[in-house]
Amino acid sequence: MSMITIRPIKATDLDDIVNIAITAFPFDEQWVYRYPYKKQFPEDHLKFTHLYYAEYLNTTFAGQNTIMVAEAPDLDDPTRLKVIAMSIWDNPGNAPPNPDLPAVAPPSNHPERRDCNPARLIAYSASTMGTRKALFVGKFGQRQLSLRQMATLPDYWRRGAASTLLEWGMERARREGVAVPMFAGNMGKKLYEKFGFKELGIAHVQVEGEEEELFMSAMAWDPKEDELL
Repeated sequence: MSMITIRPIKATDLDDIVNIAITAFPFDEQWVYRYPYKKQFPEDHLKFTHLYYAEYLNTTFAGQNTIMVAEAPDLDDPTRLKVIAMSIWDNPGNAPPNPDLPAVAPPSNHPERRDCNPARLIAYSASTMGTRKALFVGKFGQRQLSLRQMATLPDYWRRGAASTLLEWGMERARREGVAVPMFAGNMGKKLYEKFGFKELGIAHVQVEGEEEELFMSAMAWDPKEDELL
């Protein structure tokens, strides 16, 4: 197994995490459902994915969330470290904001992008927001370190990057006494179950009049419950 190291993101990592998203997320049904025309409009897919993560960096540096990246020796040049995975975490809402940092709007869906299905973006946001409120906020309140995204370059799958990033988040959650909620697709669900995440419910996404639909597992890990086992 390659040596995996993790660290907070730097501004210079933007292109690397965009590459991770564009390379890894097409294997995820959530991404495919929202961006069904990415092959027809690759220029929009790159442009708006880059803009989306640039906006995420703004919220990170404003203290609203945390992005951790994993590095490993480059397969083509083992003397060089390569950013191979990323994870995005919403900082706990019960933590007071830093008054020295300006508030920044969260990333936009950018429905004008031609690689997306705009109606599905709206339906996806409505479903996940409703499920977060009902299941995550309803159970944990603001006592949560929400895992928004995690992805690894396919060439580096099964080398421990995702597990290392997840362990970092769980250890932080344990220290701060908060839960880790997230939405899992078919690919990631087994990993989260392995680490003790429990399914709280199912988020269903479907645009009226469409046959296509999406189901996601709403999962969470709570260190308080873990201590009781």
